[in-house]
Amino acid sequence: MTRTNIGVLQLSLLAMVLAGCTKVEPLETAAVTQSIPSATKTDQAVIADTVSRGPVGVKPLAWANPSTGSVGVIEEIGVDPESSCRAFVTTQRTLEGETRFKGLACPSGDSDWKLGPVR
Repeated sequence: MTRTNIGVLQLSLLAMVLAGCTKVEPLETAAVTQSIPSATKTDQAVIADTVSRGPVGVKPLAWANPSTGSVGVIEEIGVDPESSCRAFVTTQRTLEGETRFKGLACPSGDSDWKLGPVR
């Protein structure tokens, strides 16, 4: 046997030994269940909800809507003397920019609050 033949023989034996050490197993993955998407809330619904839970007065109160990515700060909450609504001033930062506006949040009867017309 020549040196080349011995080298080839050694490589062949090494390949067979290594091939015997490997074991091919099917890939196991965890069962994937489809999650039910949560109902997306509008910015108006998040603002109304935050105003309903916030204290009356001039205390900054941050709000964020993970559904839209919008954020803002409610700067002031007051009581509307003609109804059970709350008047407020807020900022709203969206992808289009930042706005500041006044609004009115009112109880809607189904435990949620909704933005109403500004008086």
